Amino acid sequence: MSDLKDNPKKKSNLNILGFTKEVKRVELGLCPACKDPIRTEDFKDPLSFKEYNISGLCQKCQDSIFE
Repeated sequence: MSDLKDNPKKKSNLNILGFTKEVKRVELGLCPACKDPIRTEDFKDPLSFKEYNISGLCQKCQDSIFE
């Protein structure tokens, strides 16, 4: 799961910056961009899973943003 759940400082900073809805989505196990449930089996490779731990984005949104 995204390290946001385990990182209160990161969570606080994102809330201060106005990403409250996105933080809540990640806490609920949803992608902060498309709101779909996160399914770890959908990640293509370790790098994609690492990106998920940073941003909380699902594989579909990562593909859309980074490709």
